[in-house]
Amino acid sequence: MARSKKNRDLFVIFFGPQQYRGPGTRYYANDATVTAIKSKAAKFYLFEDARDFAERNKIELTALTYIGRESFSEFELSMD
Repeated sequence: MARSKKNRDLFVIFFGPQQYRGPGTRYYANDATVTAIKSKAAKFYLFEDARDFAERNKIELTALTYIGRESFSEFELSMD
């Protein structure tokens, strides 16, 4: 299935392994809590901004807690 041109790939901090095409993916939110709601994930345009957020909030980046890319629809972005 082709991805809509209106989707945007942004950096997020995953808490645990990313579950491709399935439920269970968890993210760090803007208040540095963990959420399973994708639209509530803290989103960053730059990797460096995500890394700085992790440092400021004492989030230890590991093999399971890591910065990666996630695709967001316009609808998900509008829910901020």
